[in-house]
Amino acid sequence: KKSKMQKNLKEEGNAAFKAGDLKNAMRCYHEIMLHVRGLDWMGMDSLTGGTGGPAKVSDDQKAAITALQQCHHLNLAAIYVKTGKFSKGEAACTEALKVSPENQKGLFRRGKCRSELGDLDGAKEDLEKALQLDPNDGQVKRELKVLEHKFRKHEAKERKSFAGMFDKE
Repeated sequence: KKSKMQKNLKEEGNAAFKAGDLKNAMRCYHEIMLHVRGLDWMGMDSLTGGTGGPAKVSDDQKAAITALQQCHHLNLAAIYVKTGKFSKGEAACTEALKVSPENQKGLFRRGKCRSELGDLDGAKEDLEKALQLDPNDGQVKRELKVLEHKFRKHEAKERKSFAGMFDKE
């Protein structure tokens, strides 16, 4: 029952995201996490239906919960990227990558956030790893080109600021 509700919330959140209703999308994604953590909007029910004690969770349920948590973090990261909240986006991706360090989508989004935050080396590391995982991903290739431009701009700025510094006697 709860997993069906969580699936419906995920679908509702995804539809809201696609429609540009980011506030509603975020609400749906957060509500999923409340259910995953054993909380209900109506009270403090456990995952197993309100026993009040610790929930007994099977391995299959644990895997489903882990997948929902990762999805939650990645979906929030997408919202944060879209709204320019890159620091929060980076943090959300890092949480998702704790569960699955090889998640291509998480690496791409974190790389984009890091690039926007000026962490060019971290962005490069994430984006190159994302490209290794999916060499045909056009978004990753485009973001690497943007990053390459940022590196050139940064290097030119450094050359200008250090120009003549060591020539003076």
